[in-house]
Amino acid sequence: MKTAFTYATRQNIDVDLEVVAGSIPTDMYGHVFLNSPCGTVNNNTPIPEYRPDGSNNSEWGEMLFNGDAMLYRFDLNEAGKVKVKSSMLKTPCYFADYATRFGTSYNEQGNYFRGMGLARTSMKLGSRNQLNTALNLFKFPGEKFNRVTVNFDAGRFHELDPAAMQVKTPIGSNQEWISEFPEALEYVFPLVLSTAHPSFDPLTHELFTVNYQKSIANLALEKKDLFAGLPAEHPEIHEHVQELLKNLVAKKIHPSHLPGFLINFVHFLKNALAKTGIGKKIFDIEEAIKTAEDTMKGFFGMTNAVHLIRWTGGDKLDKWRVVDEKGEDLYIAQCMHQTNISRDFIVLVDSSVKFTLDIMFSVPFPSHPWADELLRWLFSKTMLPYTPLYIINRKDLVPGAEKVSAKSFTIPLETVHYSINYENPDNKITLHTSHNTASCAAEWIRPYDKLAIDSSPVHKNTVGLMTCGEMDIGRIGKFTVDGLTGTILDQKVIHSKGFDGDEPGNIRSHTWAVALNTYRDILSANNVVNKIRYNFWQSYGLDKRMLTHFIWSLYKDYKNRIIPTDELLKYTSKGVPFCLFRQDTETMRIDEDYWVFNMNENLRSLQFIPRKRNPGDTGGVDPQLDGYILCTMVNGDPSLEEAKDDYAREVWIFDAANLNKGPLCKLAHPDMQYSFTIHSAWSEDCEPSTGTYNVPVEPDYNWVIDQFEGEERKKYMKAFMEENVYPHFR
Repeated sequence: MKTAFTYATRQNIDVDLEVVAGSIPTDMYGHVFLNSPCGTVNNNTPIPEYRPDGSNNSEWGEMLFNGDAMLYRFDLNEAGKVKVKSSMLKTPCYFADYATRFGTSYNEQGNYFRGMGLARTSMKLGSRNQLNTALNLFKFPGEKFNRVTVNFDAGRFHELDPAAMQVKTPIGSNQEWISEFPEALEYVFPLVLSTAHPSFDPLTHELFTVNYQKSIANLALEKKDLFAGLPAEHPEIHEHVQELLKNLVAKKIHPSHLPGFLINFVHFLKNALAKTGIGKKIFDIEEAIKTAEDTMKGFFGMTNAVHLIRWTGGDKLDKWRVVDEKGEDLYIAQCMHQTNISRDFIVLVDSSVKFTLDIMFSVPFPSHPWADELLRWLFSKTMLPYTPLYIINRKDLVPGAEKVSAKSFTIPLETVHYSINYENPDNKITLHTSHNTASCAAEWIRPYDKLAIDSSPVHKNTVGLMTCGEMDIGRIGKFTVDGLTGTILDQKVIHSKGFDGDEPGNIRSHTWAVALNTYRDILSANNVVNKIRYNFWQSYGLDKRMLTHFIWSLYKDYKNRIIPTDELLKYTSKGVPFCLFRQDTETMRIDEDYWVFNMNENLRSLQFIPRKRNPGDTGGVDPQLDGYILCTMVNGDPSLEEAKDDYAREVWIFDAANLNKGPLCKLAHPDMQYSFTIHSAWSEDCEPSTGTYNVPVEPDYNWVIDQFEGEERKKYMKAFMEENVYPHFR
């Protein structure tokens, strides 16, 4: 069954996939888990512009990633079959969200969650932990079967029961995690900044993650040409707004004056709209800003800090505050999407996924798209064109100590994902990096966006998709770093257009928008990868539907540019399809084995699956090539026409040693309907979790409520939780 490009079901499924082409390999085994967002308690995706009563839908235009987690599990143990089961992951905040959905009395009173870029937040309840991003495997001494965590960048990680596919318990109580927002806000669901990729060491049985904080300065604006590339229908507004904002943009306004400034700015917008005859009615945020004025003082008191957390299965977490060489707290300008480890070191990263004011709203002025675009531009900042990283020597993790020191170093390109060889001979750490150069994973296509190639409106069926329009060619890197000093000893960075001449044709392997990767034992609870010999990568290519004028304007002056902007626009208009390729990490070649898809065959997730063999039998194949690559696909008409909004969801399976042969089989089922799948994990087993660790929901959240100062607030929130949340966990 074909459905819309961004359609996702919210119904759990349990079916056998049907063979569309080829045949299923008979020597696959184990289970592939992958995470996928599937809309909100109010709407599945694509989110409609209007509610059933005809009113504006406040969730329209939100980022596709900002949704509940639908977990998929592909079971491979029965020869010739692939079974798929899905289950929505429901944390306590899910039930609070459901209780305050459209049409409820809570919603009418303003007690509801709304999308704010990458987060879903309520001004009265707190922040959703959607657990929709990634998974990890772990296993402690004496345990026979793998255990699984599900992870989110803005929340505590949780253990999953892999057999039941249900959330079992958070790791760490609310008392052990530090909230990003101050206690004065009295949120029952605190916003916790963490990582989507904790790290587990199968040899030492340690599970590492982070809990970090950001000050308000991290949301500061950049000085730039405010109106470059903006629509010019109302030049008088541009002139006045530029005068009004120039001091703020130059960072001359003290943060404590920001609430008052915003109130004045809203007044100005209203008057400007009235003068231009566009209309006097506009979304009124003035009251919300006034209400938040006092609590904003708490925001400005927030600090920058990074805490490294270690869990070894006990009742309590170990925690160290990470400081730099000068003994000062780390400053995370963007986010900490990933962590990674080697035998002797832990490497943390300030990932190239920005966390700024411009991704905290989507369509605040639905009747005035130009105002939405103006606000977005004023509050926007680009990603850092480099990547700060921090190395912690694992022997410095002294139990009971409050702090641990880190060595800092910088990679001169943007980085989101990176892998590390487990062995670090002579304290030399080897990092394998992807560089999403001038391509921001935090941005998404807004309804009012225009396409960069011709300034036409964006396709409606792409609204909400991550803006994968690359503003320069991506790269793959390999860095050798001295773990004791942070000195980069050697670096190799490659890129490939995948074609010769002045326009795309006869496409080969390429690095346009290089993204996810996989390799054998990438997330194993049993085996370390001493040396990553072969790495499998996904590149998005160039798609004219995805490159917006806003992104073009934001990154047209990108400092690390390789491809001139006029050539880039020409290549994008022609199109370059997705590519799956294998990298030889010794030679850095990517052209020895690859598969180029057709245009509009959209590769979403990829996962290495080992081939099942008898003990001692290698089959004469390098173990790091001995298996399969499972890919989730969303496939549409190669013409890219918006009118042909019919897309098939399929699973393609490749031979890891022979990608160039194409998919060995293609599988589908009418009930398997996802909009976008993200990170994945392979496990050789799938048994009910036998771990005894548990953080009971009711006392965990009652502790949060007991910190509130107002007795009426305490009483109200306990009654709310008792009625809507706690019964689901008894």
